Amino acid sequence: MPPFFDPDRFLEILQPDRCPLCFLVHDYGQSYLRNLLEEGVTDPKTRDRLLKSRGFCRRHAWRAVAQAQSLGMSILYSHLLSDGLSKLKSLGGWFKKKSPCEVCGAEEAFEKIEAKQFAAAWTHSPQLRSAFAERGLFCLPHLEKTLGGIKKPGDRSLLLKTVEKALEPLFKDLNEFLEKQDYHRSKEAMGPEWDAWIRAVRVVAGERD
Repeated sequence: MPPFFDPDRFLEILQPDRCPLCFLVHDYGQSYLRNLLEEGVTDPKTRDRLLKSRGFCRRHAWRAVAQAQSLGMSILYSHLLSDGLSKLKSLGGWFKKKSPCEVCGAEEAFEKIEAKQFAAAWTHSPQLRSAFAERGLFCLPHLEKTLGGIKKPGDRSLLLKTVEKALEPLFKDLNEFLEKQDYHRSKEAMGPEWDAWIRAVRVVAGERD
């Protein structure tokens, strides 16, 4: 197995109700954003890229606010506010030719790497396959990305079957939830199925921020 594919990284974060790639990408994005605001805004080249992208996308802008990165955000967004007003006054079209969000780009690149690494680890590590069968789960977007990196049909089929089995409790809870919407069972108290529809959204769309 190639040395840069480390299954232990994935073994440590497997949970029956959480996609490991969603977790890794979110964690990476948070760290990247924090480092960018703590160090990058004072670097002329980085700040120039952030000005060209008009700061961050709405999702990452509010993530930064939630991190309380007040100094870095003040430096960056004071430039953006001044630049935006200036361009609007001159009818220059402030939002024209906007570059992609810096953090989105970093997360997408990291996501591709992690999907490939999990695919390689899945192929070479019986320990990972066994642990994933016990407590693993993928959201569908990351399942698709990971399957694309698995070359052997047998290994792809095994991952699909493993995820399908992991989703059986969710399907059961969804059916129970729906049945309790029927008039004849509407007075029954909800059990663990109460949030099945939320868990279904998480699996289909990926983890929320």
